[in-house]
Amino acid sequence: MLTRRSFFKQTGLGVAATVTPALLAGAAANFAFTGNANAAGNGAATGGAGSGSGALVPAQIVGAKGVADSFRLGAAGYTFVHFKLEKTLEMLRRVDVHYLCIKDFHLPLNSAPEQIEAFHARCAAAGVTGYAVGPIYVDSEKKLRANFEYAKRVGVKLLVGVPCEIGPNKKRRASAKLVKLAGKLVADYDIRYAIHNHGPDMPELFPNAESGIELIGDADPRLGLCLDIGHELRDGRDPVAAVLKYAPRIHDIHIKNVTAASKAGRGIELPRGKIDFPAFVRALRKVGYTGVCSLEYEKDMKDPLLGIAESIGYFRGVMDATR
Repeated sequence: MLTRRSFFKQTGLGVAATVTPALLAGAAANFAFTGNANAAGNGAATGGAGSGSGALVPAQIVGAKGVADSFRLGAAGYTFVHFKLEKTLEMLRRVDVHYLCIKDFHLPLNSAPEQIEAFHARCAAAGVTGYAVGPIYVDSEKKLRANFEYAKRVGVKLLVGVPCEIGPNKKRRASAKLVKLAGKLVADYDIRYAIHNHGPDMPELFPNAESGIELIGDADPRLGLCLDIGHELRDGRDPVAAVLKYAPRIHDIHIKNVTAASKAGRGIELPRGKIDFPAFVRALRKVGYTGVCSLEYEKDMKDPLLGIAESIGYFRGVMDATR
């Protein structure tokens, strides 16, 4: 197993390299830029956000050894819940990340066309593409259809969501009815829908990947998962095993690390938690994952840049060390 110490030894990185944005692996020169967001595979942003506004989109991540990976590195919008879009884009620039999963606090669900156009323009100017929207909690058929309309207006081909209903205990629980409807809407709109797992804090609301797969069944393949690997581990499951087992249904991944493989686990910088990231990266390559791995950093959320930089640098270093 590649330990944190042996990882730094193999990659030649000191601790300072993991926390200093200027020294992060995978500098801008490692990206091939095109004028649209066309890509193939289960995580593609085909015809997606920014494609009509000339957004600069990294085609592939090329490591220090000159080898390209099929998957891409991005950021989950919730990481920036305390920041306006301009500050978010500035932080993404500093860590050289070019994909963003859009949250509605940056682009409201009722945004007019001119607001959406302005959003894409601001992202394009920063070299960022909004590749998906969500996660969005939804508790009615009307709202679910509205979510698909929102994704269509925004111009993305991936909608991350949490289809739910209110149970007798007044708590949210997974809605089999809405999951079934989502299976129909993915065909009507040709937009993939990815159910986000939420760990043991919400035991009736997709606590793990398995609970989502159970309700998805044999539905349209465009209905799948946004695998949150931190919550998967906190629910006592193996996120590496989930990647290997459910690969055809994994449309998006939120990467994070946690302090314990239990409900007590809390968010931590990627190098410092319990998830075996070398094994995770190897699993992505084994299954040929072509989507986005978006960092969802939930520690120090009002001052997250150093933790984001450490996490992004570590993940890129793991990618190189495991080639």
